[in-house]
Amino acid sequence: MTYTSAANSLLARFETYLAGVFHPVPQERVVAGAIQSFYTWFFAFLRNAFICGVLQYLADASGSVTLQVFAIIAYVALAAYCLSYVNVWVLTPFHFVKHKRLGFWLDALVTLAVLLSLGYAILAGTSFAIDEIAKGHAASRTNASHNSAIRPPGQ
Repeated sequence: MTYTSAANSLLARFETYLAGVFHPVPQERVVAGAIQSFYTWFFAFLRNAFICGVLQYLADASGSVTLQVFAIIAYVALAAYCLSYVNVWVLTPFHFVKHKRLGFWLDALVTLAVLLSLGYAILAGTSFAIDEIAKGHAASRTNASHNSAIRPPGQ
């Protein structure tokens, strides 16, 4: 037996051993996929909110109208991104109403109320997050310059 065939045989036995040790559970794949999908969305949202906050901070700090316009556009884009996840639902709580036209209008009113509520929550939440990021960065800059004036460098 040559060295290569012995190594291949050992590798094949090791792969067989690993296949017996690690085996996927189909239900867990679904749960893991949902969790990974949520966190992919969450970190994309967090990254985009941070970018909006930095743009807002730069616009406030510099007084630049151009940066302010970019910050507003970024904020609207972030809100639209969040609302895109909400827009795919239709609520039909009045599906049992015999008069279909009345049921349609009641369903439409409930759906509109829920979408407006979620839209307001998204707009208020993203606005709050962006303002907090901008304030936090401004506060850290103020504290850094204040602390460097008190302590000599190297201490």
